[in-house]
Amino acid sequence: MQSETLSNLHLGWIFGGWFVAVTITAAVYVGGVGLGLAASDISVVVWFVVSLAAGFFVGGFLVGMRWSNAPILHGAAITLFAVVVWFVLSLFGDRGDFDSSPIVLGAILVQLTASCAGGWMGKRLG
Repeated sequence: MQSETLSNLHLGWIFGGWFVAVTITAAVYVGGVGLGLAASDISVVVWFVVSLAAGFFVGGFLVGMRWSNAPILHGAAITLFAVVVWFVLSLFGDRGDFDSSPIVLGAILVQLTASCAGGWMGKRLG
């Protein structure tokens, strides 16, 4: 039986999972832009969501495969770390085109769902 407690969180896996998630997200997004899948305004948002889901699923999956304690809590912590990074960057920099509240809240929900699902799947397959 797995225990989803805070004592089972490992900061190294949270940072590592976030780094992998952001890297995969960027690679998928840039690949889609290169293939022309993000040509219009609505397709940019759709491709952004698809790349977020893929990246954070892979990040959560990696953590779930390698660190079997509390995979869903690790997925939530990866998303929380992403929100903290976004908040700090938005304080000191330009937020770009994605400053709309529904888009930001939707992106957070996609990150949370994908990283928790990836962590759970990684735990089940690992």
